[in-house]
Amino acid sequence: MGVFMKKSRFSPDKFMDELYMNIPRKPYENAKSGDDISEIGREIKAKTKELLNIDNIPSKPERIKIVPEGKVLEYPDYTLQRYSAEICKGLDMLFYVLTPKNVKSAPGVVALCGHGYGVRQILKIKKNGKKKRFNYLDNYQKNFGAELAKRGCVVVAPELFGFGEARLRKDLTKPFYISSCDELSHHLLPYGLTVASMRVYQALVCARILSDMECVDKNKIGCMGISGGGLTALYASVIEEKFSRTVISGYVNTFRSSILSMWHCPDNYIPRILETGEIYDFACALAPRELLIESGRRDKLFPVAASEEAHEKIKRVYSLAGAEDKLCIDIFDGKHSVSGRKSFEFLSK
Repeated sequence: MGVFMKKSRFSPDKFMDELYMNIPRKPYENAKSGDDISEIGREIKAKTKELLNIDNIPSKPERIKIVPEGKVLEYPDYTLQRYSAEICKGLDMLFYVLTPKNVKSAPGVVALCGHGYGVRQILKIKKNGKKKRFNYLDNYQKNFGAELAKRGCVVVAPELFGFGEARLRKDLTKPFYISSCDELSHHLLPYGLTVASMRVYQALVCARILSDMECVDKNKIGCMGISGGGLTALYASVIEEKFSRTVISGYVNTFRSSILSMWHCPDNYIPRILETGEIYDFACALAPRELLIESGRRDKLFPVAASEEAHEKIKRVYSLAGAEDKLCIDIFDGKHSVSGRKSFEFLSK
């Protein structure tokens, strides 16, 4: 039998606590006016681009060439088309466009999935585009991409870096729920990049694609993500002001109570991010744009008590910005999942 230690004075727990207590900035703590909020928001936007190193992702094309793949598929309320686009040398992005029928000017949404079997999980389809009835983890993502298209939104949904068909080649033969996040996270670090860098860049490309579509109302371009997709939606929205409305589901919390308190996928970690602020500070940087936050009361990955703490911080900043009516918080009786009871209407209005 092995020997087990219950405690040791050499454990780094206290050191990790000290790191959190001493490093984090509180950028909005002394803000007193809407002008303060605007200035801090601009600083956080610049810092976010710097943290993710977006400008230094190599070989980004000036123009994105979009190539349709396969036939347009017809559903009762919308059509679905699969596309690819080379977004960096050697990296093609797969994405789907869902277009409501009989619309001339519709809201546009970039839909960002969380962990599971990839983008098809939020579209409720198999690889061939036919309806899929399989539910993974109680279908925590609620097919939200398809639900938004049913409600009249033009939806662009990318296969996020490391998920689904965008996994490393050696991982494609593994079960669908095995992502490539772990290896990609480690192997990007020597280049000054993270998985978050690549996914946020994908979301920014999708915003450009939406804004170029004639049937999309340029004043109503939104972004929605759940869990890791919520992370992507948040930081992409901080950078890209084309996103006039954002839904973040299952992510707004504190770093300390979520990704720093238990095991989380490595795709959640961005070096030096706490030198800029907490999760809620990045959400505050969206003021006075429209923001809806979904938090489940029984979410064990992003505990509701810390989410409520974050909500109060965000409410204060939105109030100072004179934008209380632009902030909506949906605390629902659910686990780590999409709610949809307010967010679907919020994005389709």
